[in-house]
This record gives sequence, C-alpha cells and structure tokens, in this order.
Amino acid sequence: MTTSLLTLSLLVEPDRMRLSRFVLQAVDTFKGDQFVATAALVPMLESLRHAMFRSDGGVEVTLTIDKLHLSLGWEGERSEVVKLTHEPLSDELHSLIDYLRMASESADPELLMRRNQKISDELESYMQVAADQMKEMEAVLEKKKEELQASIKQAETDALTGLLNRGAYDDRLREAFLRGQRQGEVVSLLLLDLDFFKQINDTHGHQYGDEYLKRMADVMRASVREHVDIPCRMGGDEFAVVALCGTEIAERIATKILDGMQSKVSIGIAECLATDTIDTLVGRADEALYEAKRRGRGQFAVAAEQLSAAADG
Repeated sequence: MTTSLLTLSLLVEPDRMRLSRFVLQAVDTFKGDQFVATAALVPMLESLRHAMFRSDGGVEVTLTIDKLHLSLGWEGERSEVVKLTHEPLSDELHSLIDYLRMASESADPELLMRRNQKISDELESYMQVAADQMKEMEAVLEKKKEELQASIKQAETDALTGLLNRGAYDDRLREAFLRGQRQGEVVSLLLLDLDFFKQINDTHGHQYGDEYLKRMADVMRASVREHVDIPCRMGGDEFAVVALCGTEIAERIATKILDGMQSKVSIGIAECLATDTIDTLVGRADEALYEAKRRGRGQFAVAAEQLSAAADG
C-alpha cells in the first residue's frame, strides 16, 4: 500500500533545496542509507530543475512510501530514492507526515522573496552573458562565412581576367540547365574564340596578349546583363556565356561583344531544347562556333536547330 508523506509545489529554486532536506529527513527517520539516497537524489533534482523551467505554474512533487520503497513522483513518473531494510511502523509514519506538513507550511515569505530576487538577479546576469556570447559567436560565424565565400570566389575566378574559370563554368552551366528543366526557364549558351589569338601573341608578345584577354573580359562584362548572364573564361582564348534567355537576346549579347572587339571574335549560339542534355547543348553551341569560323570569323552563328525552329515559326 502506497502512503503519501508529503506533497510540495516547486515554484522557485529554494523549493528544490527544501524538498531535498525533507527527503533526507525521511530517510534518516526510517534508518535508510543516506549515501544511496543522496546519490539517487542528485539526478532527480536536476530533472526537477528542467521540469520547473518548462512549467509556468510550478511542479507538484509527492514523496511516498510503499512497504520498503521510498520514492519521489512528479509529472506522472516515479523514481525510487532508497530501499529501506524494514517497513516503518505506523507511529513513525504519522509522526513524519505531521512533521513534514508543518515544516513545509512554515516557509518564511520574506526569506523566499529575498531568494527569489537573488535568483532573478542571477538569471538576468546569466542572460546577459549568454547574449554577449551569442553576439560574439555570430560575429565569428559571419567572419568565417565571409572567409569561406572569399575562398570559394578565389577558387572559381580566373586570375588573369577576373571572369569565372572553367570549373565554375561547368557548375553554373549545370545549375542553369537543371533549373531550366525544373522551372521551364530558357537558357542559351554562347561559346567564343578570339580570332587569330596565337598570331597576336607571336607578333606582339605575351604581355600584349594578356592585356588583349583582359579587354575581351571587360567587353563581355559590359555586354551581358549583370547578375543575370554569366561570362566565363574557359582557358586560353576560349570564352563562354551562360545566358538566361532565348536566342534573340543571346544574339544581342553576341552583337555587343563583336562591336566591342571590332569583330575579332567568333561566336556560336545554342538555345537549350527540351531534348537536350548538357553535352548536346555544348555540342550544338560548338558546331555553331565552328560554322562562324567557317564563314570567315568575326561573326556569330546560331545552332541549326534554332534556325529551323525560327523558320517554322
């Protein structure tokens, strides 16, 4: 038969301490093992601390005895404090119940208020420390984020021209292609070769050739839509633009680049078709680039499939 020895509402931190004293008083009264009881109380009191934080109205805890088992119960759970060596006598039970009732009802309101104020002050201090630490952590994370972004940008950037490099081109083309498939966005690919660049290098030297490549990059940046189209350097005198548009706008971009480079660049244009893979899109743009060169260079050519579609339309 389970007998309730004490029911106590835990509202503030001092209530936990009072509860522990009442429990150890019961253990002492029943000649229980104080060491075992203390060891069992430590995790229970910690669990009660968390329960108090979760609860606005306090936590009701009951100290009970069932034959040899002295236990604490709260929120539908019960944990054993200690197992006694003999069942308490009836007189012992009633005497302890009366003592615990009077002790639990004799709390000093003024002392409780002082303790509450201390707890409130400590909590406010802890919250300020936590806020300061959080602010420091956010600053560190932001710095790490900026460092990571700078590192990624450096890894993706062609050192000479400042355009995205070949690795970044592969990533951006794949992203644009997949987004076009999922969301129905139009994507075009422009492949560009500087005409007779080897002769320019051989005639004027590599320093002049580097400046010529930088000029090409500046013209490309000025010809595309900022934050929309993606100009890249593939390597050597080969460039590309991943354009989020159809053939008509891609032709305007190509025309601007031709004007900026005095028609000394050949350009192939391919708009992504529903049947395309990334490889076939690149292949069609490359075929168009070859066609522009075959026609005499210094111009752009559009993939044959786009021309056929435009004629059919």
